[in-house]
Amino acid sequence: MKFILVLLFPILMAETCSQNKDQDKDISFTYEMITRGSRANYTLNKEDIKVVKNMGTETKTSEKMTSKDWENLMDKMKEVDVPNIHKLKPPSDKRTFDGAAHAILTIKVGDEVYKSNSFDHGNPPSALKPLVKAILRLGETVE
Repeated sequence: MKFILVLLFPILMAETCSQNKDQDKDISFTYEMITRGSRANYTLNKEDIKVVKNMGTETKTSEKMTSKDWENLMDKMKEVDVPNIHKLKPPSDKRTFDGAAHAILTIKVGDEVYKSNSFDHGNPPSALKPLVKAILRLGETVE
């Protein structure tokens, strides 16, 4: 009996690891900045980084996501309580009087969509700060 378990264990572990890699394909991040005069949308997934600016006079660009950058995003996401990002309070309210752009972070995991409250672009809730910085850094490399 132990012999059978020893033989099956590597097969089960390989299957579990491949399922985890497939789950990464079902994760995406969308960072949206909105002001009175412009908009920008960064969408990142395991395959690529897409940037759309100035919706209306759209400027679209994209670039392939590197495995190193994707792993970095996954590490940053692990630090966030994703199902509860809608409960995070923004540290400032400059966006309410046009002092800063509105920003919203959306994380899609499989069929579930998690959306943050609006916060000032450049000043996300502290729990989201490392993830938002990583998203913005990647989005700005595409431009």
